[in-house]
Amino acid sequence: MMLLFLIGLAIGSFINVVVIRLYKGETLLGRSRCLHCHSNLRWYHNIPVFSFLVLKGKCFFCGQPIGWQYPVVEIITATLFLAVGFMVTGQSVGYLLASLVLTFYVVVLAVFDWRHQVLPDVLTLSGAVVMLVINLWRGQSSWLNLLAGAALAAGFFALQYYISKGAWIGAGDIRLGIWLGFSLGLKAAAVALILAYWSGALIGLILLSQKKWHRKSRIPFGIFLALSTWVAWFWGNNLASWYFGYLGF
Repeated sequence: MMLLFLIGLAIGSFINVVVIRLYKGETLLGRSRCLHCHSNLRWYHNIPVFSFLVLKGKCFFCGQPIGWQYPVVEIITATLFLAVGFMVTGQSVGYLLASLVLTFYVVVLAVFDWRHQVLPDVLTLSGAVVMLVINLWRGQSSWLNLLAGAALAAGFFALQYYISKGAWIGAGDIRLGIWLGFSLGLKAAAVALILAYWSGALIGLILLSQKKWHRKSRIPFGIFLALSTWVAWFWGNNLASWYFGYLGF
């Protein structure tokens, strides 16, 4: 389990690189550098969490703040990787790998939308292809089920985008819907959508009541969709059976 935690820290560090460089149109290759003075960092400046603590959250060269995003994302990713390890104990290696890949996309999409309020196609569409291939390889879902899930989620967002002319959601959410559907299949995708909208509405009401947002503030909804997808990946089918059974379907 400790190995999964350490791998998660490293993946979290990579996610920070992806979120910052991809938005700027920069290559993901090459040495890490300070965002302020652009000095190339040494390898020991890049040890997840540890280097941040030793450097007291400041660049070794210019002394400018590094930013709490780095250790927070690293710790969150490591914690989710560790949680995956516990939840899939005794199950197949394929399920473990698929769960870790999904977790990577969940975190990188959520962080990207939180920081930039945009969902790049290179992440959503690559994630959709990767999860489609993984699910078909594992043999846990049929083509029809995965396509139905993608059609449900993407179609739901496309309808909102068309009706509101882009005022309610962005076009990136439509592609995110394809990723969500190819990851979960039909039933679990429906659960993820329900969870995302309920949790998004709840958080929005809390922020409005505390006057931290106003009615015209844009909620980075990709965060709720990504996290709901992670929950539905593990418990979606059970939640679907309970929820739709309760409704009498």
